Amino acid sequence: MAHDNLSILRARAHEARFENMLELREATKAEVRKVVVGQDHAVELLLVAALAHGHVLVEGPPGSAKTLLARAMAHVLGSSFKRIQFTPDTTPTHIIGEQALKSGEQVFLPGPIFANVVLADEINRTPPRTQAALLEAMQERHVTVDGRTHRLPDPFLVIATQNPFEHEGIFPLPESQLDRFLFKIDLDYVDPQAELEMLTLPHLGIAPDMLGEIRPLLGVAGLDKARVEIDSTATPEPVLRYIVGVVRATREQPGVQLGASSRAAIHVLAATKAHARIQGRSVITAEDVHAIAPFVLRHRLIVSGTTADSVLRAAFASVPAPAQFPATIS
Repeated sequence: MAHDNLSILRARAHEARFENMLELREATKAEVRKVVVGQDHAVELLLVAALAHGHVLVEGPPGSAKTLLARAMAHVLGSSFKRIQFTPDTTPTHIIGEQALKSGEQVFLPGPIFANVVLADEINRTPPRTQAALLEAMQERHVTVDGRTHRLPDPFLVIATQNPFEHEGIFPLPESQLDRFLFKIDLDYVDPQAELEMLTLPHLGIAPDMLGEIRPLLGVAGLDKARVEIDSTATPEPVLRYIVGVVRATREQPGVQLGASSRAAIHVLAATKAHARIQGRSVITAEDVHAIAPFVLRHRLIVSGTTADSVLRAAFASVPAPAQFPATIS
């Protein structure tokens, strides 16, 4: 039944047609607003991540719609969705699956990571060994069990969450694992107007009543086509040099113990290309770099006596933007 439902979602997704990525961006926000209001920027970033083959870490207080936002994006993508609630006793097999004896034969029982969109809820509440199993799968896009490799579905997007107010019984992600996430999004409570609009949405008791009304916009084939378009985005050398300059400048600012990695530069470029496309352009500019880089770089910086945002402002200020591809420095 679940497979039939997914097939229906994908078939419906093929009905959606967009003249450009700008239309897709606006349609995505409109669909997500059926259940989540006031988080348009987070929706744009999640769309960029899906287009750029990236994963996202969302940090926010309880009740800020992290889970609902992930479910809504899964519907928009026309993709399967599974949620993993991490606890201190969650093991790697709970995530990736295991070999089991069935009818006298060894068979692989896939874990919940075998979905197009996976919500890894409260990832910092599970021990490092289990975190590592998830993050290795994110990086390699396959899992190996008893010597056999099992490929994960494509598209494959992990949205991991953590609560910044939890201090007891948590296992903070080490820097090497934070580096696997394309973005870190700080999700906060919405403004009063958005909170009022939230109360006017249809509900069944306390549960949202419009998830099933979200229109799938892409499907697997549509997302593949969009990704091909992203990959064809023009990348002028002056902007590439600007990306490298900003990334390297994060390593040179006072108070920085660990700056952005070379992998971070690759992630900035991929996200910048997707961002340019959803703005309706086929060429990246320094404006795209400035809009996207903080979400790619902030969580990768280890600082002392300063803040990551201060380091990023100083890094941007120290690298001249190409004149024909300007960036607004805030």
